[in-house]
Amino acid sequence: MCWCTPLAAAPVAGGRFPLSSLRSHRRRGRSVRADASPEPEADTQRKKVAVAGAGWAGLATAHHLVKQVCLNLRGDRFIPSAFVFSVRRAHTLVREYEVTLLAAESGPTEEVGLRGFWYPYRNIFSLVDELGISPFTGWTKAAYYSPQGLTVEFPIFHDQPRLPAPFGMLAYPEFPSLPLIDRLTSIPVMTAVIDFDNTDTAWMKYDAMSARELFKMFGCSQKLYKEVFEPAIHASLFAPGKQCSAAATLGMLNYYMLSHQESSDFMLCRGEVEDIIFSPWLKSLELKGLKFLGNRVPTSLAINKDTACVSGIVCGEEVHEADAFVLATGLSPLQCIIKNSPFLHSQQEFTNVLHLSTIDVISIKLWFDKKITISKVANVCSGFDDPSGWTFFDLTSICDDYTDKSTTVVEAEFYNASHLLPLNDEQIVSEASSHLIKCIQDFEGATVIHQLVRRSPKSTMHFLPGSYKYTLRGSTTLPNLFTAGDWIVNRHGSFSKEKAYVTGLEAANRVVDYFGDGNFAKIIAVEGNEPHIETRSKATGCY
Repeated sequence: MCWCTPLAAAPVAGGRFPLSSLRSHRRRGRSVRADASPEPEADTQRKKVAVAGAGWAGLATAHHLVKQVCLNLRGDRFIPSAFVFSVRRAHTLVREYEVTLLAAESGPTEEVGLRGFWYPYRNIFSLVDELGISPFTGWTKAAYYSPQGLTVEFPIFHDQPRLPAPFGMLAYPEFPSLPLIDRLTSIPVMTAVIDFDNTDTAWMKYDAMSARELFKMFGCSQKLYKEVFEPAIHASLFAPGKQCSAAATLGMLNYYMLSHQESSDFMLCRGEVEDIIFSPWLKSLELKGLKFLGNRVPTSLAINKDTACVSGIVCGEEVHEADAFVLATGLSPLQCIIKNSPFLHSQQEFTNVLHLSTIDVISIKLWFDKKITISKVANVCSGFDDPSGWTFFDLTSICDDYTDKSTTVVEAEFYNASHLLPLNDEQIVSEASSHLIKCIQDFEGATVIHQLVRRSPKSTMHFLPGSYKYTLRGSTTLPNLFTAGDWIVNRHGSFSKEKAYVTGLEAANRVVDYFGDGNFAKIIAVEGNEPHIETRSKATGCY
């Protein structure tokens, strides 16, 4: 029997695919804002798209496709939106795509991943502006802890004079017990960061070795690795460096820490993402015609062997038929689908996915009976007497619902937490409380008055060394099947939520490309290297 988690889970600059496969009218067309509202008619002309997974990736795919419209001139003649240049009130705009979003739970669910919304998340910030909501705190300070206590305090880098990368990361954080000589051993690591350009060649070059081996090879001091890099790896890739691909680590470090000083700054959501962002987002999509179906767990795919195309997504006794399909699930649910689909199980690109591993995550929300001073709202911990890395957040300072309370509300998340899964809630709470006391002494005299434990087995991909060659791309050998999620291969360069959202837009673009109708989503590229880094990379022949 296969265990399935709830579903959570390119074009770059310019956001466009090659147009060679599209219909000729797309090259001549232009689009402007139309002054008529789309009508739900002419269903026989609409392409049906089924999207499995209602997290950042699945919602992003639906978000773009439901906005595609075409002009009905005489009831049966249609002009795609890319060709529309004026609309009279007498004519009718109709949706190009009939989109069904399948969610494993009753509503959209955020993928397990990094908690914050980081400075490079430019596409998500653009979405939030489009939705007209204000879900975030300001830029937030963070700290790292080891069993010996506080090891690093990070400032808000936006507030500091900008230094060339990576010197802001070396100069501005406070390292209570890390000498400058140790910090300087990070500079040789930059050679590998510069060399890693997120191409297939770069991934194949570095993916076979572990992050620990990489840092050792480039002369990083043991103390720097343990106090700075190991916690960052544990909190971002959810496993210790000796179990993580050097390629995934280099991509993560470049994106979040070393490419630009401000990249290390992040905001937090002032409540649950599902309530503050996903709920209004879903409502806006339903108003545009999205069909949302909750409590639908995909178990397999139906394949038309004559056309070698997917004909439906099977959810228990139901079969959801469509013309194109996007699997925006997490890795574990997709592995279940592959195991239950004989045709997929016979295809190498899908059986490769079964070689990939996942990580267990446990989240514990604790209400304490008194106010406790927590100097930083976001904290990363590593090196304790277990295989887990973990983080904790001061929700009292983050969430609007808790700011005026006389209690302290903290949420701790344990990664690589398979050893904790068999424990009952009380044992897990005891484990979390003892860890908190080691970081902040004031927790010792506090009593837990309420608790909420959430187990997420097999909920995120384990970027083991050598895993890259088994990972899916956004397009598959089945012409009408596409994938999205923060674990698939793409070339945008982002991570976590932003990558999930971007791959969702890329999947929508692939659907548009497949049918030849509609406009491509514009995807904001990751900010380029600073000039001195670009010069160095060209001089060393990295690009």
